[in-house]
Amino acid sequence: MNRRRFFVPAESIRDGVASLPSDQARHLRKVLRLRTGDVVEIFDGKGRGYTGQVDLQDGRIFVRELKSLATQESRIRVVLAAALIKSSKYEWILQKATELGVQEFFPLKTRRSEIEIARGKIADRLLRWERIITEASKQCRRSSSPGIHEPLSLTDFLAMDSLQSCARFLLYEKESRPWHPDPQSLSNGVVLCIGPEGGWEDGEVEQAKTAGYEIFSLGPWILRAETAAIAAVSIVQHHINLLADPS
Repeated sequence: MNRRRFFVPAESIRDGVASLPSDQARHLRKVLRLRTGDVVEIFDGKGRGYTGQVDLQDGRIFVRELKSLATQESRIRVVLAAALIKSSKYEWILQKATELGVQEFFPLKTRRSEIEIARGKIADRLLRWERIITEASKQCRRSSSPGIHEPLSLTDFLAMDSLQSCARFLLYEKESRPWHPDPQSLSNGVVLCIGPEGGWEDGEVEQAKTAGYEIFSLGPWILRAETAAIAAVSIVQHHINLLADPS
């Protein structure tokens, strides 16, 4: 049976001892009913993982005798910029794309986005998204949790200098050219732009082209936004794996 796994922020790990956050400690004790001496795994969301022994002390829970675990992440930085859609569907994208190795999320505000998050609610929404991402990282045994940014307009996103060195793609349902990315072109990172349920407006596609994005299709069918996001990430991870095993 796989060892139970818990998230512990890096600042709560010191000198070979991890102090579990209250929610993780409650789950360990009340739900899983683990005891002192049980061996568990922890990860810090920054790329480090450990095994150690549970130590219950006066209502607090520690994991001691930490030993580092080998970690595995996507070989290439993968950034997913998906337009905001219905909350439950967007959260599904975050969960599944985390499982598929995405390292960074940019929620996009596009012209046909049906969802708009009020400025006063963004902080709470980000906290919820971060919890979903952390839980998905824990479940799929990643040691890094992807970062997620505040929603950006497409214009502001396309102007970002930090993504200029990556291979950048916008997937468009009206484009005739199928997407066959060259694995060698992906070595500096990949940015994937996915539109909303209503699709991209033609002006947005032209804006992306001007910004240096390549425009491709995911196939002959009209996909739901969440399907397109996961299909694109799966395709790019397959091609990234070809870099390590070209046979």
